[in-house]
Amino acid sequence: MRFLLMPFALIAAVLFIMGLHIFGTGFYHQAFWIQTVATVTEVVPYTEVHKKGFTSDGINVAVAYLVGDTPMTWSGKGKIIGLYSVNPGDKVELYYDPADPSNLDTAAMKGWRGGLLLLASTAGFVAFYVWLFWLRARRAH
Repeated sequence: MRFLLMPFALIAAVLFIMGLHIFGTGFYHQAFWIQTVATVTEVVPYTEVHKKGFTSDGINVAVAYLVGDTPMTWSGKGKIIGLYSVNPGDKVELYYDPADPSNLDTAAMKGWRGGLLLLASTAGFVAFYVWLFWLRARRAH
């Protein structure tokens, strides 16, 4: 019986580790990357059509920022750096990697409510599983 729910416990453990990785990356960027203020210079909306026929909307953005005294620019899909809704001229706080200043991130906890729900539910399931099938059974012997 104890192995019946093992696949679900393993999936929950993997999801918990994925959630920790997501949160850890955000905290790492906030702690060790350098913060700068970037100016949005261009915003171009786009619509992608995926293989299964569904579409997703997004924006291509261009930003200008300073690394020390050196002016830098970045352009690409806004979701790559965590920008989903901006206008030209907006100022956004970004973090850049000191080893590669072209690597940007908002370091915002994107979707943190869902992430917390994922962490709490998977941790709760794994803890209940361990207690019900492993710890409780050992105390009974």
